[in-house]
Amino acid sequence: MRTFITSVLLAGLLASCIQNSSTKLAGEKTRKEVVSSVEGYLKNKLKDPHISVDSDGMISVSDVESGFGFNPSKIILGEIDENAGTDAIVPMYVFRGRSFMGFEHLILLHSGETFVVVKTMNNILNVIEIKDRKIIAEVSTVSPDSPGFGCDQCREVVQYRYKDGDLERVE
Repeated sequence: MRTFITSVLLAGLLASCIQNSSTKLAGEKTRKEVVSSVEGYLKNKLKDPHISVDSDGMISVSDVESGFGFNPSKIILGEIDENAGTDAIVPMYVFRGRSFMGFEHLILLHSGETFVVVKTMNNILNVIEIKDRKIIAEVSTVSPDSPGFGCDQCREVVQYRYKDGDLERVE
């Protein structure tokens, strides 16, 4: 009897580990597909693109005039639209020449075998998570050209829902 209980517990533990491992592998596969889609999207926005990866994993896609940088580990995965499948938000840096211009967040929806950039979110300080098909983000309560943009006292957490190609603020 004791051997039977031990066997059942070990089988349950093993099944749990296998499920966690396969979920993690699926997430990494999705992340790689998102990276490939973002690289293609950004290359199409530039004249003579060059892709590089630094020692921290930051991917840069740039030409002589402008560029973009994003870290694959910062990609946020979850369900955004009503279609089945995992979608993604990619936070990225925007550069003009060597000057930092700001942040953007790309919204990518799963479409067939690939991901498609459907929207760019500007003036979002931080995307916290995707939950219940809502994008939970931290935004500034003052305009980007204000000296207080992004200050600790000028931030609020809001929720957005993607609907018909636009983001709607959810109250």
